[in-house]
Amino acid sequence: MEVAGIEHKASAIEVILLRSARRYDLDTDAVVFGNGHPYTRETYRKAGVGETADTIFEFSRGMAAMKVDNAEYALLTAIVIFSERPSLVDPRKVEKIQEIYLEALRAYTQLQRPPGASSNVLARLLMKLTELRSFSNEHSEMLFSLKLQHHKLPPLLAEIWDVQ
Repeated sequence: MEVAGIEHKASAIEVILLRSARRYDLDTDAVVFGNGHPYTRETYRKAGVGETADTIFEFSRGMAAMKVDNAEYALLTAIVIFSERPSLVDPRKVEKIQEIYLEALRAYTQLQRPPGASSNVLARLLMKLTELRSFSNEHSEMLFSLKLQHHKLPPLLAEIWDVQ
């Protein structure tokens, strides 16, 4: 999917991880999706996610501990979508868009977080973006391995992650 020369597929796994973290329940240590059913680490493992489940749950637990709210999740998602990726048509345009969302996140955390804590929260949120990018890179390597092994994924996932 390309809009104004911006490739969105590259951010898909990062967006998925953010959305999972948003639905994470710290009390039950489960991700509760729209159907109301909790999905535990063990449920993820049974679905074939393997060790990736640990990364998902560690990331989600960290976000829950920071008490990230819906607006912060939305801004983080926008920052992830509008971030530099290989083969962008106009990287400078993407960088300018991302700067707008980064500034909005900075201003929002200043207004919503306790005085003096906002810069620490902002720094921690930006570190979470670094974690997301690392996870995305690991995920890309795993998908490349699947391609080499000629594994079949469901059509939607194959399209999103270019594994065909």
